[in-house]
Amino acid sequence: MNTFQYHIKGIVATFEQLSKGRFLVFFIPGAVITLIYFLFHYYTTSVKESMILSSDYSWIDWTFGYINSGMQAVFSVFDLIMEQVYIFIILTFLSPFNTVLGERLDTRYTGVKFKSGAIRFINDIIRMIFVVILALVLEITCIFCYWVLSWFIDLGPINDVVYFIIIAFFYGFAFYDFALERYEINVMRSLGFAMSNPLAMILTGSIFVGIYNIPIVGIPIAPVVSLMVSTIVYLYLTKKLPLDNTKLKEVGNE
Repeated sequence: MNTFQYHIKGIVATFEQLSKGRFLVFFIPGAVITLIYFLFHYYTTSVKESMILSSDYSWIDWTFGYINSGMQAVFSVFDLIMEQVYIFIILTFLSPFNTVLGERLDTRYTGVKFKSGAIRFINDIIRMIFVVILALVLEITCIFCYWVLSWFIDLGPINDVVYFIIIAFFYGFAFYDFALERYEINVMRSLGFAMSNPLAMILTGSIFVGIYNIPIVGIPIAPVVSLMVSTIVYLYLTKKLPLDNTKLKEVGNE
């Protein structure tokens, strides 16, 4: 029950900060990447449409139909891969910005100051790349194991729900790792924290997936909101914020 309450407080605090015009600059990097992504997607779609074959002769047109179907399948796989690459970029190349965002939000509520610098910048990127790769490997492994189990005992009706939970868990883990790294928790202990707080991972990951799937605007908004919510929830989970406060107090500097 506390985990749900922490997320409600995290969501309220996040939108309170954003409504005051704070941290809005952190939407810019995601917006730039999103613009590039959609321009690239528009280009590939144009290429795909230009490659559609047709003929005035029915038997040739019938043959072209099979060729077109094959090309559509290839482009569908390509689009799926590019979307995963895009998410990978969001979670890795935006990691320095997300790190700064998490630090500033943390300082605002706890007053704790965090060190920064070029070495920290490089370490953040290296760690996040490693964490994302680890999360993807574990995610794919869990999905595959469940798929095998589902195939043997016919769990088809709940497949979509289970897949969503698995995906949300590992997205949540990726966002909580920013706070864990900030407090100098190594990757293995970070994973242990995730395993000890599965509901928090799933709820935060669900917020990311839910916002991410909003057409166009969801892509740049999801990482910022998810990072802010996970920051507040982490502070509550680790008792860095009092449990009996109904309203968060800001103690950091403007």
